[in-house]
Amino acid sequence: MSNLTDFLRDRIQLNSALIVLSFVSVLLLTSQSAASYATYLLALAMLLSVKDWNDVFQLPMLWLVAMLLGYLFLSSFWSDPFLWREVFSTCIRVLLVFMFVVAFAECQLRGQLRRWLGRALALAGIAAVVAALVVYSMTDPLDGRLQGLGQLRAHVGAALVFGIVLIFMLDSAMSDASPWWRGLALVGAMVCAYAVFLSDSRNAWFSVAIGAGVFLLARQVKDPQRFVASVATLAVVLAALLAALLVSDDTRELVLPRGDSFRPDIWSEIVARIADHGLWFGLGINTTDNVIVDGFEFLHPHNLYLSVAYQGGLIGLLLFILLLAATLARLLENYHDHDAKLALGILGLALPAYLLDGHALVDKVGSTWFLLWLPVAIALGFAWMRPAEEL
Repeated sequence: MSNLTDFLRDRIQLNSALIVLSFVSVLLLTSQSAASYATYLLALAMLLSVKDWNDVFQLPMLWLVAMLLGYLFLSSFWSDPFLWREVFSTCIRVLLVFMFVVAFAECQLRGQLRRWLGRALALAGIAAVVAALVVYSMTDPLDGRLQGLGQLRAHVGAALVFGIVLIFMLDSAMSDASPWWRGLALVGAMVCAYAVFLSDSRNAWFSVAIGAGVFLLARQVKDPQRFVASVATLAVVLAALLAALLVSDDTRELVLPRGDSFRPDIWSEIVARIADHGLWFGLGINTTDNVIVDGFEFLHPHNLYLSVAYQGGLIGLLLFILLLAATLARLLENYHDHDAKLALGILGLALPAYLLDGHALVDKVGSTWFLLWLPVAIALGFAWMRPAEEL
């Protein structure tokens, strides 16, 4: 009982547990509102202890996060239609994301990711992967694609999150002191790779492979400059290989079995709307971005970068790019830390994946929190380590 009491009194331990609970909620609960309960508790815990972490406001990177989130919130005032209910909902989503980033950053700062938080996320993730595989084998879906449970019912989103679990497993397999856990983590990584393969998502296949490759390069290459050069070389080789596969009629179907899935038509329509109605400031975060192509309705642009531009215009896109650049710069500055390598692997997965999918940078808890906001939080944790006089 005393150990439990001590755990609850330690707010970093409590916040870590709420972060894990948030992750588990995404994996298990089909209702996004229900999955958000853990994040409400996390935000409340952070607000009640603000005096213990408010020094983070000295960090330029934190203000960059706040500017991006704040600007996207402001865009709700010029969204069409304008509804106060939607403005309030956007405010809550922005607050939840902001508190998650700060809470995870502080947990990383205090070493929780190495102590038990990373292992807990890996265990929760692999349990969800195994459950998804069991359901897949029992139901034999008509489209043949493995889907996740909870909020990961879409096969692409599930595969991308399973890819993150794979990277966590690889990290444990290469870092953990326990030989038993290293072996279990290696098996878990192979199970995750199999689940990603069964998703039949070419986007997930390539993105997860890139993310895992970036992570393994980070673990093997000692110098950050050589790492950047290696990643650049990998990108050029993959781009050339992809171009070669697309040129040939015999191999194009292997890469794009369902054709281009109307992506060029969707993107051109979204770009036209941005140019006509919201080049600088965007059309607003709550403005519908549905697109109808050849009688099919698509519920979002299938490209996170275009979505940010649609919602916040060139200003919002610039803030997003600056945040990504600051995140990468901070991770490379701390390249020799294991957590930085983990975050680089996750970004290596997320950044190419969002070229072909994604639409909600600011939302209640979901896959974007773990593909993008988690590495941002890790980078913020590194920034937090610097003495105040260096800021």
